Amino acid sequence: MPRPKSDSVDPAAPPSVRPIRRREHPQWLRMRRALWPDCRPAMHRFEMSRLSTRSRLRGVLVLDCGAGRLGGFIELGVRARVDGSFSPRVAYVEGWYVDPDRRGAGWGRRLIAAAEAWAARRGLTELASDAELANPAGIRAHRALGFRETFRLVCFLKSVRRNQR
Repeated sequence: MPRPKSDSVDPAAPPSVRPIRRREHPQWLRMRRALWPDCRPAMHRFEMSRLSTRSRLRGVLVLDCGAGRLGGFIELGVRARVDGSFSPRVAYVEGWYVDPDRRGAGWGRRLIAAAEAWAARRGLTELASDAELANPAGIRAHRALGFRETFRLVCFLKSVRRNQR
């Protein structure tokens, strides 16, 4: 019996979590737009390009639903310092999304477990994340998965004009 190709997918197989493939970037963009609808397309492209660069400091894992369909993702990075952490370098969940039709079935939990394994392979001992104050479902999801709240804050940004001579 011939062995299946590594890319072949059994449509009846349950979803799995794995690193993203280049050809899946349009689906990743679809999900990013659902998670961050106010983000400009140019910013999505910039961030996706940065996250796609081969590095031990960044990664994107996806929920592979079979038949070429993705149903979620988790974007990961390594930050030098995170408020409330005990480590000088911390794995950070930069983005976490599961399609509405896949929610409530433990796939978000599996993405976080895969993120923990990603962090452990890099010798990191903490995983940090955030949720907007206006996202109570996200806050509940983090707590349910063992995250502890460390701070609440509102961030500000102001452009600085160069001195005109």
